[in-house]
Amino acid sequence: MTKPNSAAGSTSFLVAAIGIYVAYFLHGASVIALAQNMSALAEKFATDSAGIAYLISGIGLGRLVTILFFGALSDKFGRRSMILLGLVLYVLFFLGIPYSPNLTIAFILAFCVGAANSAIDTGGYPAMIECFPKASSSAVILLKAMVSFGQILYPMCVSFLMVSGLWYGWAFIVPGAILIVLSLFIIKCRFPGTSGSGAAGADVPQMRAKPKMMLEGLVAVVFGVCAFSTFYVVAVWMPRYAAAFGGMTEAESLTTISYYSIGSLVCVFAFAYLLKSKVRSVWAMTLNGLIACVASAVLYLYPSPFVCTAGAFLIGFSAAGGILQLGVAVMAEFFPDSKAKVTSVYMMMGGLANFVIPLATGYLSQISIRYVILLDFGLAVLTFLSAIYLFKRYYAVFRIPQNDLRWGERAVANK
Repeated sequence: MTKPNSAAGSTSFLVAAIGIYVAYFLHGASVIALAQNMSALAEKFATDSAGIAYLISGIGLGRLVTILFFGALSDKFGRRSMILLGLVLYVLFFLGIPYSPNLTIAFILAFCVGAANSAIDTGGYPAMIECFPKASSSAVILLKAMVSFGQILYPMCVSFLMVSGLWYGWAFIVPGAILIVLSLFIIKCRFPGTSGSGAAGADVPQMRAKPKMMLEGLVAVVFGVCAFSTFYVVAVWMPRYAAAFGGMTEAESLTTISYYSIGSLVCVFAFAYLLKSKVRSVWAMTLNGLIACVASAVLYLYPSPFVCTAGAFLIGFSAAGGILQLGVAVMAEFFPDSKAKVTSVYMMMGGLANFVIPLATGYLSQISIRYVILLDFGLAVLTFLSAIYLFKRYYAVFRIPQNDLRWGERAVANK
């Protein structure tokens, strides 16, 4: 395990941070790689889209099975070890899929990429928090941007291969080769200690009361699950809702997801700047929860082309623009000695929501798609209420240094 180093500034770990950002760029590509190459893989394995859907399910299974175990390993053996494990599993996936002899072997490789997701998350998130203790929220929320960029650029590369008549396997081999180089790069990088940070503690909020996992931890998990579900519902159902109730054609309704994605990226970069020295994470979580409440309520009550477009943008901004990452950063502040463990619990519950919410919304959609949006409003309300509780507890647990007071904190901090 890397020993803590309190003397070095966050710039000492900048090289490691760059490596982690590149890993998350490829992480974004890995999640959609099978879906993007569905036709070629269906032909290779002599199956149909249902067979490839079965293959993709291996990713979720691999993540769900390993994330709690990997969280404990990250806290015990260090962040670099888990990141390297994730990169090795990614290499197996990317280099193995084009040469898999059958669907069973491919499913095992898909399981590996799900496990790689867990390893990267339980190593990468805590590492970024430890690399930049005074700007941890900004550092963590930019991971969301790198995932988004990976999911924007990878389909372009796949499309280029298809148009050029080139072998689909290059869409796997090239990322695999990059990952090998990245692994060698990460081995050489300097990482902070798992219980320490890269900056002096006097300049960051100091704990004056002990938080409880069954209070702050449980509410933070509720916040994460509800926030994830809020943007998931809109990402999946907004086009159908806009076409059925918003007065939009099918083609027009599909553009709502583009506005949703734009809102997400705008939020990521706006808060990456604000969270560095202007706003505390708990303020951003509470504000975003309120915006999601208002947007989903207006969507339900007054559907129209403008409202559906603006609502998609605002939900993308408030719920999909890194709010999960903010929750991870706040949980890591509450439980600094178990950063990876609490991250793994947080992410695992998000994975369970990814399983339950499609079932619930599918059932409601058979009654009316409006009930799906009503559910989204209820989830947004729970997100907002849990954010308010964490806001109050944050200032009860932490004493804020006078030289680090941010917008609005003079009225609520250190009371």
